[in-house]
Amino acid sequence: MRSTPRIVALTTALAAATAPLLALASPANAAQPTKTTKTVQNLPLDWLTYQGLPGIDQLQRVKQLLQTGYVPSALSVTNAANPQYTSVWVKDATRKVNVLQDLSVTDLPKRVTEQLKGGFQPTMITATGSGPGAIFAAVFEKTTRKAQSKIGMTKDAFAAANAQLTAAGYSITSVDVYGTREKPLYAAVWAVGAIMGTVNVTMGQTVEQRGNELLARAKEGLRPVLMAIEPGNLYTTVWSKGSSTGLKEYLQLTRLTYTLKSTELQALGYRPTILDTQGSRFASVWSKN
Repeated sequence: MRSTPRIVALTTALAAATAPLLALASPANAAQPTKTTKTVQNLPLDWLTYQGLPGIDQLQRVKQLLQTGYVPSALSVTNAANPQYTSVWVKDATRKVNVLQDLSVTDLPKRVTEQLKGGFQPTMITATGSGPGAIFAAVFEKTTRKAQSKIGMTKDAFAAANAQLTAAGYSITSVDVYGTREKPLYAAVWAVGAIMGTVNVTMGQTVEQRGNELLARAKEGLRPVLMAIEPGNLYTTVWSKGSSTGLKEYLQLTRLTYTLKSTELQALGYRPTILDTQGSRFASVWSKN
């Protein structure tokens, strides 16, 4: 676990005040060569993706994107020892969003409390690593819609929390899995009145099981709306009502094959709706709908 956590908070409303936070990024990170990939569809730029950004580059990119009216629709961090960020952004200048990164397991609850006091509700949490060395990043949005977030949940605790919050009128809006294969831990966000409505959740599935699940769920009129790669190359998926027509899913891509697939799919009019990373693996769902 690093002795000095790096904490970054950015907002569309306060972007001009965040420049001093650049000093919080470690010199070691800043000195590393950057191997990143950007995927952008044809104009107008209503969405774009960035892959494998180290912390300092992620900070700079987030500042730029928030200032130009983009908000994250997907965010994934991997490699706790040297965090790398992958994200999808959509154009929506009407929303006020904060993005926090490089948070420890003790930092995150404090930041959630701070954000809630400012009227920002959690919308997305991503995590990597295990134990006290786990690293988190989160997205918060200025909204009156109430939300709840939980981290460090076992599989059973996550299932129980999901059932309890669903009964209370919340719907899951974000899920990620970190820890180890022997002890996976869940980080999730639920919100009141989330548009995905009633959902089903599958956990701990292999690639083969997950592929068969997609076919079975499609026959039931369900499609994946959230997905996380678990440690050990297993998959957690949230399913909700919706047609699978026009959906393309890829579970075991490398950064290179993801970039190539992105180029191919964007040319065919698809856009990424789900994206997650774990180590060197990428999992994504693309849609024309």
